[in-house]
Amino acid sequence: MKQSGIMLAVFMLPCVAFAAEGNPAAAAKKERQPADMALISAGQFMMGSPDGVGSDSEHPRHKVNLDAFYIDKHLVTVAQYRKFARATHRKMCQQPPYSAGNHPVVYVVWDDADAYCRWARKRLPTEAQWEKAARAGTATRWSFGDDARRLGEYAWYDGNSDQKTHPVGQKKPNQYGLYDMQGNVWVWTADWYDKNYYHNSPEKNPKGPLTGKERALRGGAWNNPPDNVRAASRGRTTPNLRYAAFGLRCAR
Repeated sequence: MKQSGIMLAVFMLPCVAFAAEGNPAAAAKKERQPADMALISAGQFMMGSPDGVGSDSEHPRHKVNLDAFYIDKHLVTVAQYRKFARATHRKMCQQPPYSAGNHPVVYVVWDDADAYCRWARKRLPTEAQWEKAARAGTATRWSFGDDARRLGEYAWYDGNSDQKTHPVGQKKPNQYGLYDMQGNVWVWTADWYDKNYYHNSPEKNPKGPLTGKERALRGGAWNNPPDNVRAASRGRTTPNLRYAAFGLRCAR
């Protein structure tokens, strides 16, 4: 997975298929209330990084207007994903040996992340939606400001993670009540990735390029330095790659 020119190692674990259980078709018809989600109000924010900060793909900084949406307060956990895998007879990769049910699920490819969100009557967030939620009304590097010394209060990254994921919700939430928006695991977005997309991105509800070879990821992970877990930091990789730091969070 590439971010700002960095290629990360890939760790593979076996995937197993669960026997189907329950009636996913009937469950899909039942409307679910977003008690586990935060409402992000409609409005404008500045997307990307100012001059002199971040990689070329984060420029130019530009105005974006989004309709209101919901986004999960937490990363999708191992327990939540296992329930989905059992209900849909979908394969689930073996999780790291230390990982419990309340850890974020990893080794999830883009198609599986998309399928989970659809099963949950949700969808993957766009890059713009993710960044607005991560910024939580701010224009600084992180929602809490520009002081990297405070990052450990809000995120699991290479300076405090002991090189592994951690249970969701242990760090402070941002101003929108969202946990682990930075660090712990990268999350897939709905968008195809284009390094130069910000140069011609529409101002209203941008959804990324129509096609591409790589999908955009956001948030950074347990094995990344502070610069890679900024609100504007962009990652990308082929959608079929499984990795020990790839997870998901849904929107609606």
